[in-house]
Amino acid sequence: MNKQNFDLNWEYTEAGGMMMAFAQWQPVNLPHDLSITKARSADYRTAGGGGYAWSGVVTYRKRFQAPEDWRGQSVLLEFEGVYMNAEVSINHELVALHPYGYTSFLVDLTPHLKVGGENELVVVANNSAQPNSRWYSGTGIYRHVWLRTAPAAHIRPWGVFVTTPEAAAAASTVRVTTELAGATGRAVLRSRLLDASGAEVARVESTAQGERVEQTLTVKDARLWSVDAPNLYSLVSELLVGGKVVDSERTPFGIRSFSMDAENGFRLNGVAMKLKGGCVHHDNGVLGATVYARAEERKVEIHKTSGYNAIRCAHNPPSPAFLEACDRLGMLVIDEAFDCWREGKNPYDYHVAFDDWWQRDIDSMLLRDRKHPSVILWSIGNEVHERDGRGKGAEIAMMLAGRVRELDPTRPVTAAICGVWDQSGRRTWQDTDVVFAALDVGGYNYQWANYRLDHASHPERMMIGTESFPMEALDNWNLVESESYVLGDFVWTSLDYLGEAGIGRTQFEAGGKNGGGGKPGERSRRRGP
Repeated sequence: MNKQNFDLNWEYTEAGGMMMAFAQWQPVNLPHDLSITKARSADYRTAGGGGYAWSGVVTYRKRFQAPEDWRGQSVLLEFEGVYMNAEVSINHELVALHPYGYTSFLVDLTPHLKVGGENELVVVANNSAQPNSRWYSGTGIYRHVWLRTAPAAHIRPWGVFVTTPEAAAAASTVRVTTELAGATGRAVLRSRLLDASGAEVARVESTAQGERVEQTLTVKDARLWSVDAPNLYSLVSELLVGGKVVDSERTPFGIRSFSMDAENGFRLNGVAMKLKGGCVHHDNGVLGATVYARAEERKVEIHKTSGYNAIRCAHNPPSPAFLEACDRLGMLVIDEAFDCWREGKNPYDYHVAFDDWWQRDIDSMLLRDRKHPSVILWSIGNEVHERDGRGKGAEIAMMLAGRVRELDPTRPVTAAICGVWDQSGRRTWQDTDVVFAALDVGGYNYQWANYRLDHASHPERMMIGTESFPMEALDNWNLVESESYVLGDFVWTSLDYLGEAGIGRTQFEAGGKNGGGGKPGERSRRRGP
């Protein structure tokens, strides 16, 4: 689909309800985080975990023309991220809801547009129910918005999946699965591979039989993607009807292979390596939650310079700009879905939407991000309360992992599991085995002392230190280097962030008011659950 940036010339207001008729609209270009523009206060219910930031309801609107050449076409919007409880209306008609603030979503405007006239788009971001996130979230349309247009026959958004089942310098195999909409027997899908210079290195054409087309291409003298040489190719997908290109999509990708097992550890392109990882939240510090491509790129550069080769996205899917930077610069990624399942950690966090939305949010993460060569693991959760089997934890883990494997059978599934907090003694660390059983790789948060004990009981289990204390770095890394089944370690955290922990966390003394009423307290040495 034709993809255009839709960030410019919006307006926003904090007015709501019956006061909307008297709203004072202010011009704004997206992405936009309203929280970071306001003073912090000890009275805000976001509290220390949320950086004492303002949260509330912000309404955006944009008026735009729908040209005549859109008649008969599909017109969609792609929202990379709206925090949170997004409501999207077009011409006073509600067309989409999206509770989760960290996943991207698509909105089909086609049947609701006034083609040839002016249209009004309204987006409400409702972050008023607090506390929800356990760290600074921001409020608003904090990531990019894209306008997608295409004829009735087109390539679906996020519909191109590229894998490289055989990656070798002499000759590599590239497998492409393409999802189509509205294509008939007369349609042809042409896929062309371009190297970094733009030269074509392979092509294939297939008749479009149904909504899915499978194709295989061979690349000779391939330049493999690695952390030291992040070589990228481009896949140009072209849908032809009657010999004419009616739609196209360009997908950057890397040719690489990786494997992991308890005996040989992690291997990238056949070369053994340990994952030297760090955990990173989504915000950009003093810039707030707002996504800037350069700020996302800078995060990755800082990690590369500091000797890291891997990043865990804690505890939600990152921005597309972040993964694009990881692809370009050579950084391996654990892409994580949720911080909780059915049992919440805060009154208004994701648990209130989990049952109705988990599959749509897993699909969003997988379909959007599975093209990235940097992504090597999918994480289905972080320190979830159900990790010891309570609340049907084993069933939920199998449900989530099963959906991930259905959408992407090429990458393993993990989750970050911490210790069991049960002073009664009825539940112990061994109870986590029921959730570990659903995983391909066991993620251990602060549990390095259990590596060897668990290996004795589960010799086939691969382990990663998904979180570790800096003060215990030597103990962790000694185990990583000495035990093949321990694939790597991810320190908490490799980059500071607003709220919850680290120097970005603000605490107020008793009696302190507003941003200047109290003195910052000492930061906690240990994170909460």
